[in-house]
Amino acid sequence: MRLPEHLELLLTDEPVLDVYAHGPWRVPDGLFEDISARIDALANDPRAADLTTDEHKLLTLPASLVTAEIFGILAFLPGGGAIKAGSWSQLPERLLHRHLANPGALSTRMTRWDAPGGRWRPPVDWLIEAPDRELAIELARECLGVLEGVEPLEERRKALLRLYSDPPECDVNLPKMELREHWHAHAGDDIVAAVPELLGPVGYLDWVCEGLLAAYGILAEAAPRDESVESHLIQLLLQGSMEHVPAELAAALGEDRYHDLQQRFPAERRGFKADAWQQRTRAWLVRALVAGAADACRAWLDMAMRFVAIVQGLPGDPWFPKAEWIPVGQFQTDLRRLYAPRRRVVNPLTETLKAPAGAEESGPDGEPGAAASGTRAALASTLVEQPELTAALEELTRGKDPVRLLIAGPDGTGKRDAAQELGKALALGRDPLWVTDNLYAGQRLSDAVAKLHADARDCAGDRLLVIDGLDGIVADPGNGEAIADELHRLLAIHPELNLVVLCDAGGEERIRDVNPVLPGRFRIARTAPFTARGHAELFRRALERHGARATRQAVEAAGALLAATPPMQSLRNARLAPYLADQVVAAVRARTEGGAEIVVRKGDVPAALDTAQSAGNPLHELRDLTGLETVKHEIALLVAGTHAARLRSESGLRITPPTRHMVFTGNPGTGKTMVARLLGRIYKKLGVLSSGHLVEASRAHLVGEYIGQTAPRTRRLVERAIGGVLFIDEAYTLTQSPLKGDYGHEAIAELVKLMEDHRDDLVVIVAGYEQEMVEFLSANPGLDSRFPKQIHFPDYTDDELITVFGQLAEADGFRLAPGTEDVLRSMLRRAPRGPSFGNGRLMRNLLDVAVANQADRIASVAVGASGDAVPAKPPAKKDLITLTAEDLPPLLEHPEEFFGLYL
Repeated sequence: MRLPEHLELLLTDEPVLDVYAHGPWRVPDGLFEDISARIDALANDPRAADLTTDEHKLLTLPASLVTAEIFGILAFLPGGGAIKAGSWSQLPERLLHRHLANPGALSTRMTRWDAPGGRWRPPVDWLIEAPDRELAIELARECLGVLEGVEPLEERRKALLRLYSDPPECDVNLPKMELREHWHAHAGDDIVAAVPELLGPVGYLDWVCEGLLAAYGILAEAAPRDESVESHLIQLLLQGSMEHVPAELAAALGEDRYHDLQQRFPAERRGFKADAWQQRTRAWLVRALVAGAADACRAWLDMAMRFVAIVQGLPGDPWFPKAEWIPVGQFQTDLRRLYAPRRRVVNPLTETLKAPAGAEESGPDGEPGAAASGTRAALASTLVEQPELTAALEELTRGKDPVRLLIAGPDGTGKRDAAQELGKALALGRDPLWVTDNLYAGQRLSDAVAKLHADARDCAGDRLLVIDGLDGIVADPGNGEAIADELHRLLAIHPELNLVVLCDAGGEERIRDVNPVLPGRFRIARTAPFTARGHAELFRRALERHGARATRQAVEAAGALLAATPPMQSLRNARLAPYLADQVVAAVRARTEGGAEIVVRKGDVPAALDTAQSAGNPLHELRDLTGLETVKHEIALLVAGTHAARLRSESGLRITPPTRHMVFTGNPGTGKTMVARLLGRIYKKLGVLSSGHLVEASRAHLVGEYIGQTAPRTRRLVERAIGGVLFIDEAYTLTQSPLKGDYGHEAIAELVKLMEDHRDDLVVIVAGYEQEMVEFLSANPGLDSRFPKQIHFPDYTDDELITVFGQLAEADGFRLAPGTEDVLRSMLRRAPRGPSFGNGRLMRNLLDVAVANQADRIASVAVGASGDAVPAKPPAKKDLITLTAEDLPPLLEHPEEFFGLYL
């Protein structure tokens, strides 16, 4: 019996907000305090300071209209009549506590819940009292803005903000109800999909009924119930104290079902008992819970509560439903009662009452079964060429002690497959729980330790816990050592815990450096890269999955090819064989008659496997680039230096590998990224880099948002780039943040270390404006020496830009009519040149505009004069592929407008 992982947060004592339509969410520390401060700041804004009301029944009077508006929004955002639960579900009480007239005690019970009616509607509610209606709408939008960050409410909040960003064209001084109708009718489908209440009471009722019937159908399959759908709906109405069937249900359920409900309603009403119905429903939900339908239970509860809230509020908005109508609280109590970790005590009768001799459970051949003998199921491992790991798995599955296994090795060598096989062999009753190092990155120490304890408690005895990347977790400079100590302690506290940890090659030593005792608590098994024979077996298995087979010579050739193929990013080791098989099978299938067996022969296996997908000669492509003569000369010197170093090495001379990291400076659109990509391919061709791929990055890829995130994020990025080129654009942003606690310098320090560690198979190129890059290199003492080569990319001349425009047009299948280049030259002559000038990027944008104008021109000529879309005369082929001066953007009287329109 297992609770879905995304609901396991409900079994903890964490601060949780559980909007049923979204799912449980752990409230970040300090977030609600931050939002409260934003609310106070908006209420004290000079525009809103004098806007108050004496009518609000729950706020301290006089109450700020802004605060009253936010009170209504907080009730509306979860959904009209939607269930909002969890230990921190009292949103108005927590966010507006100091504004409440009679604030009560805040509850931290995980089973607490409510279902607000949500009578607020855009654009304004309480702010309608403001004298300036445009200001009122502006403040209402900002009320939504200050509530940013509450994840379960974000989709609806953002949808409403889009409505404010594109308001309808109507008089803002209309009465509130008329103004709402205009706004709701103007809302797009994407907004209404997120906020179906904007459809109006009948439309919202229709939406809820669809969800209610769908959830009921799933639950009825998981826990069959002796009642019809119509009887179920009537009992919901009766439980909601309804005395008749609302006429609006005819629109939501159809006239036939509506009339059926009307006919049955009097008879159902006579024998209905609310308490009995609630007890039956609670038992029904418990049966569904045990059957594994927890999500369907929650969906039905949410829709049932909305249904009651709507029919109670008809013909208006949903009403505030009462707690006793639907057994939400009982369901939440039952969920914790069934699934929360509990203490276990051995009953002495299990030892004092022995089974009669010969009554042991037998296997299929009369031998004692695995359960009776106390042994585990035999392991049938599918691992390839990992004898040390296979032996460890066989040893652990033969024993009776809890499993403690540490698997260290390169990525793609079967570590995760081994953990899955072990989990199946142990047959603990629940699927393994996988925990990755990303779940600990950036967490506060107390939160990380709490998660580790919760995972260990949950898995102890009946579930395998797999920690993927333990060496990365304990190597974290912030929390790593404390987490390693805590894990060592937990292994003693939970002696029945089955634990597998996965590490990179040498991971056990990195763990030992942090905590010398911890690796000794594990059986250690190491994996290794595959030989040609191992790759061949993996290739043969990959072909079998395609329904194909190969000759022995083809399998051997594939194995040799894969063993010689350098890895790229995550494409390495065992992942190379399926990659090759996909390509080979596709080629063989294309020439094989339908229905015939697909047989791969030696000639079908390519001579080389290019994982970087880089066809063509990069040196020729560099030579053919427009302009950039100084750049080409600098790259030619680098190539010549590499050739010379190889000749010296072949002659037996001692050489010192140069540092190949470099700086590209220049304005946008001057070809820096394009040259970096070519340089990677050139270095691969010369044997300097193993794959030559390009990984593009910016500040966001390196710098984390919290303490402890930056270094792991930077390491992961560099690991992706090993074997190729890491291109960091606008690198100077790493040192330009005005924030006091910015982590850009931490990213630089980590990058400098990794550049040195991987200098033999990694080139790092940092790029940006010339002056800013000078300041960047001076920000860290080690940076300037790590980037000995600096190449400047000058702006293109007008003639070069015209050539680029023509090349781009030709690549897209167009040609330029006579005179087009002259008009383009006139435009460029008048365009202001500065740091924001787009160069090649500008030509791409201008071409896109020209192609759009040409399409409009061709379509206009092709349509008949009557305007009935009947072609007057089909255009000639040459007209379809010709761009004329007429298609270019117009010459601008004010050149400064150039950038705003075309960049």
